[in-house]
Amino acid sequence: MANGLAQLEWSAEVIAEGLTISPLSYPVEPGLHPARSRTFDGLHGFLSDCLPDAWGMLLLKRKLQRLGYRFEDLDAVDRLALVGTKGRGALVFQPETLAGEASGSIDLDLLADEARHVLLGEETELEALLARLGGGSGGARPKVHVAIAADGSLCAGDELALGGDAPASEEWIIKFAATNDPVDIGPLEEAYASMAHAAHVDMAETKLIPSATGSGHFATRRFDRPAPGKRLHMVSLGGALEASPHIPSVDYDGFLKATLAITRSMADVEQAFRRMVFNVLSRNRDDHVRQHAYLMDDRGNWRLAPAFDLTYSNGPGGEHYMAVQGEGRTITRAHVESLGKNHGIQAKSMAAIIDDVRSAMADWPLHARETGVGQSLSLVSEGLDEVARQFG
Repeated sequence: MANGLAQLEWSAEVIAEGLTISPLSYPVEPGLHPARSRTFDGLHGFLSDCLPDAWGMLLLKRKLQRLGYRFEDLDAVDRLALVGTKGRGALVFQPETLAGEASGSIDLDLLADEARHVLLGEETELEALLARLGGGSGGARPKVHVAIAADGSLCAGDELALGGDAPASEEWIIKFAATNDPVDIGPLEEAYASMAHAAHVDMAETKLIPSATGSGHFATRRFDRPAPGKRLHMVSLGGALEASPHIPSVDYDGFLKATLAITRSMADVEQAFRRMVFNVLSRNRDDHVRQHAYLMDDRGNWRLAPAFDLTYSNGPGGEHYMAVQGEGRTITRAHVESLGKNHGIQAKSMAAIIDDVRSAMADWPLHARETGVGQSLSLVSEGLDEVARQFG
């Protein structure tokens, strides 16, 4: 850190390979590269992506407090060291200042109940395990990162077997309910994932894991962990543009522009447009800049990451975080078509995308019934009907 800004220097190996680890900023050139702003406490945007937020940050702060430290006293670089190997994407940080603890057996129902106590500010016996499994998490809802073997057994994601006699495993994220979530949040998010697949929105594999005490836990396979021992580098839209996720800072025009600039693919731009239409018609208004991301392959090529965190949400003040042509609440077909035209998407392609999403939305009652949505059914149905009328 210098003058409140973190200073980055690329290694000779990174410069030789020429990998664009930060897709829009901080070119891979010799010398020091200070962070461009203090938006992320003086940290570079793509590095700030690696820090946990909301749930993961709560666990991290409580763990530090038990060790006699205050998170607020640490500068941005110190905070990265807390992430170690537990962060999202491919970046790891050394030295790792918080060692992991043995995970033992994993009981999802018990962890869900423990997470509820943590959110209420209460002490729990399994808080260390929650921190081990979810301390690097993004998003507001409690979650754990686990490896699921073919026989259904669970272990910590960072214990994923690399071979030998251990059963093959896949890394998944399993979510629990937050204090303000409906009791059927798991089935609700699974129903939305099912609708997204039907609308041809690119998503990772998902499933609903049965619960003995509730309606089931929503689980999604990690797209940044495609195979045992393999990690893909990931940067969020906010990290790439260095835009805050806490306020409406980028609109869908900015999302489509960034997607073309980063991926250089019109197919990805059309997929981003499809995601926008889905978010509008499904009333997923919690669509801030950390809810969209990009993945880099081994050759340094970028693509739009699969969609994630799709669910019914009213957003800030009843509006989308990301507006469409200046409109954040009553978004119409004319708004999305105007934006698509500005980005070179053919009218025929836009019409097909809108038809795909509308067809998926029309089957909402079927998706809800198949996943076991209960309490939320009527509320979501009314909300989707209202959006459909406004859209035109």
